[in-house]
Amino acid sequence: MWPFSSKFHHSKKIFLSSTFLDLSYHRNLAVEVLTKEGYRVIRSEDLDFAKGSGAHKHDICLQRVDETPDFLLIIDWYAGRPYEGANPDYTGLTITHAEAKRAFIKQGGWHCFAKQEVITTYNIWKQNKTLSEFRHDPVERKVFDLLDDIYTLGKWGPNAFDDPDDFKQKLKKYFRQIRGV
Repeated sequence: MWPFSSKFHHSKKIFLSSTFLDLSYHRNLAVEVLTKEGYRVIRSEDLDFAKGSGAHKHDICLQRVDETPDFLLIIDWYAGRPYEGANPDYTGLTITHAEAKRAFIKQGGWHCFAKQEVITTYNIWKQNKTLSEFRHDPVERKVFDLLDDIYTLGKWGPNAFDDPDDFKQKLKKYFRQIRGV
């Protein structure tokens, strides 16, 4: 049985966080799976996401994390765009990392999936990070910072997946387990 957030709210609303362009296919798979399971997925590319707000889109993302009881993070090679909003607490982070930190602070339902190769590279880096010449191509260093926070602030690390089909099957199984199906 996979670990999952004991604070899953069964609200049927979940915020989807990941880097955008490189994981657009995975994001669409997550929406497909979660919609079939009866969830409403909140994501930045939805047309009504920023409706009625004059704030920076990154600050709207953080607000939506606060408003949505559950949080799903997908991690791959890239760290994402730098946070450009108004909150100085997130300066130096990517928007994806800022969203994850906000979800930890909120202590709502937390769900995370990461590509197996990224987790493996991270674990090798952890063992060798004192070496000045350690290469971790193609994983961006800020991905390791995000994983450090996940392993430090979270109760467990991400669920691993190998490819889009594996991600889809594991995501489906994971959320069905949460629901007790």
